[in-house]
This record gives sequence, C-alpha cells and structure tokens, in this order.
Amino acid sequence: MSSAGHGRVPAGALRRTSSGGPLRIGVLVSATGANLRTLLGMSRDEPASYQVSLVVSHGSGSPALQVAREHGVEAWPGDFDAHCGRASQARDDAARAAYRRRARQWHDRLDQRILAWESAHGPLDLIVLAYHRWIEGDLLTRYQGRMINQHPGDLSILDTHHRRVLTGNDPVREAIARGHPTTRTSCFLVDASHDGGAVLCQGPPLSTAGRKPTAEDAREHELAQKRVSDRPCLEWTVRAFASGSLALDDRTHPDGSRVVRVDGKATPLGGMRLGLVSDRN
Repeated sequence: MSSAGHGRVPAGALRRTSSGGPLRIGVLVSATGANLRTLLGMSRDEPASYQVSLVVSHGSGSPALQVAREHGVEAWPGDFDAHCGRASQARDDAARAAYRRRARQWHDRLDQRILAWESAHGPLDLIVLAYHRWIEGDLLTRYQGRMINQHPGDLSILDTHHRRVLTGNDPVREAIARGHPTTRTSCFLVDASHDGGAVLCQGPPLSTAGRKPTAEDAREHELAQKRVSDRPCLEWTVRAFASGSLALDDRTHPDGSRVVRVDGKATPLGGMRLGLVSDRN
C-alpha cells in the first residue's frame, strides 16, 4: 500500500536490478502468508528463475514470519505499532500528520536496514506487498517501479468522477453490498497514491452469487478469492516482471493511472485480465 497523490512512477519498462540469476524478491507481510506461499512455491519449483530472499513484517505476530522461517528465508519482525500507534487512533488533522511523520520515519529506518542487508547479500529486484500499513518516504522512492501490491478489489471499477470505487480495507464486502456480480484481485504498481497505481494484472473473477454484505460472508468470499484470483494474479505479474514484459505508457486512464503495456501492447484499465484456469492453459 502507499499514500497520497500519484503518477510518480515514470513511463518506460519495468526492470529488475540484478543482471542475472533468479529474480530476487523481498516480501512485506502482515497476515497469514498466502501470497508469500505462492512466491515460495514459485521459488521451490523454479529456483533458477525466482528466489524469495527476505521477508519483513510491521509486527511480530504475523504467521507469515513463521512460514518464511520454515522455508529457510530470513524474516524480520517489526515494532511499527509501538513506535507509530494506529492510524485509526489519530482523530484530528494534527494527530494524523504526526502519525504519518512517525510512519515515514519508521519506514525510512526499515529502508536503511534493507539497504545494509542488500550490501551484504545482493540487491532485491522486486518488493511484493501483502502488507497492512501505508508506505511513503525513502522505501517507496528507492523501489519506484519495483514494488507491487495485491489488492482484493477490482480497481478498474470507477465512479462517475473517474475515481476507483473499491479501494481501502474492505473492498470485498463493499463489492457485495453494491451488488457487483463478481470480485477479483488486482495487482498494481505501488506509487505515492492511495491504491491508485497502475494495475498490472487482475486475477480470474469469482461470483458473488448467494453472498450477503456481512462480515462473515465477506471473509469467506475473500478466502475463496485468495485461491481463485490472488494466486494466478500474483504468479502472472511476477513472471511478466521477470521477463521484462511490462512497461508504463505515457498515456493515462480516466482515473489518472498510467496505461500498462504488456509485450509492447497497451492494455485497458485493469492490465492483463486473467480468465479461469482452463482459459489460460
């Protein structure tokens, strides 16, 4: 995730840092590690092409940290909330500004720690976010064009003012409440906006038939979406990035995000839209 204002990533090809060997991936995690497991599976099955090199969390309680350690990947717990508090606790403009300053400072320190780690172990080519804190500052700037986020909402759906409808923390429940017939995962390039970066890929759609906009139904639906939409979306995006197939156009979509090119061909808002597994084989 990221925050405020977008269009910061310049047009051009999205490229890795290292000149050869497997794509070296860093993962920022918050929860169970479903997306991390997808990446670890790619690393296990194709070790010459992909390597999960480092896992970092903002807290100490994420099960994803243990998943990383079980697979022999260096994993760092964090103390973000102890240093920064929670965004929901900032009740007025002054408190929100103070929270953002603390959050930026925390992520700037994390960036310095990762930079020192890279000096010893080699550069990270790509940062994948499955992460529940907004990022801005040096960490975002240094990985410009090389940081992606998995979001459980369809970011190609716009309102009458060309704003993305399904941003924020609960897009699955929002989609069900709005009567959308399907949901799908969007993988987007993180920039300085609030879920506003260029959408690189969308996973297969999942029907909302029979679902109600309750917390329980939304949670069950999102778990199903992780299986149906998250995994293929992330796999396709990482493969496309590794192969050098992705680029940003000079043009923008109505929401202000850049047009994504795949193998030189411009895509609609939503980037590469995947169908069901049978459609992709």
